[in-house]
Amino acid sequence: GKLYSQYNLLTTTGRPSNSFGTVNFAALPPEKRKAIVPENDYLVEFDFDAYHLRLISNLVGYDGFFSGESVHKHFAKVYGCEYDEAKQKTFQILYGGIREEHKKLSPFFSKTYDYINKKWNEINRHNCVFTDIYRRKLLFDNYEDLNRNKLFNYLIQAYETEMNIKKILDIQDYLLGKHGGPVKKTKLVLYGYDSFLFDFANEDGVETLKQIKKILENDIPWLP
Repeated sequence: GKLYSQYNLLTTTGRPSNSFGTVNFAALPPEKRKAIVPENDYLVEFDFDAYHLRLISNLVGYDGFFSGESVHKHFAKVYGCEYDEAKQKTFQILYGGIREEHKKLSPFFSKTYDYINKKWNEINRHNCVFTDIYRRKLLFDNYEDLNRNKLFNYLIQAYETEMNIKKILDIQDYLLGKHGGPVKKTKLVLYGYDSFLFDFANEDGVETLKQIKKILENDIPWLP
């Protein structure tokens, strides 16, 4: 009576695909998520706010989000538009090409522009770049039609994946009591790039959820 999702790390960037048959568990629409039920007491999901933008901030050395507000609300004020429109506009700028007028909107875009060009020059000079945490080598010759924006996207997805792998390892160690604490009944049951779903057991207590939250927020101190 159980389905087990299958993660494949052998993708272009190392960002895992996740499927069982034809079902992509990492992108389940809300109506299909009802199929997932807890074995313990509750399903608890932790979801990062604007994860990619915060990871990019970390990579490019921009600390403008340390105020703790929602990133997309921040940019909605910058653009003078609504939340959803701001979210769409930000990703269009990042992955469509940062122009001079965008750099004037925020130091975030200016620093990201410099990072993109730095990595593009690096892969052209050395035929490779290395991911930021586990230092995996991305070879120019392994990609078709590579350009600076594609490379940027691959590096961000690789950074996200490697950051999340570190978090999953720390969470599993905590839940299995590997640092001297008690073994928990709570289990991590689904990883979805910017979210983590847990089958929570009441007997583990609310402190378990607080510790999981602390582990997930580690290395991302500007989360609200």
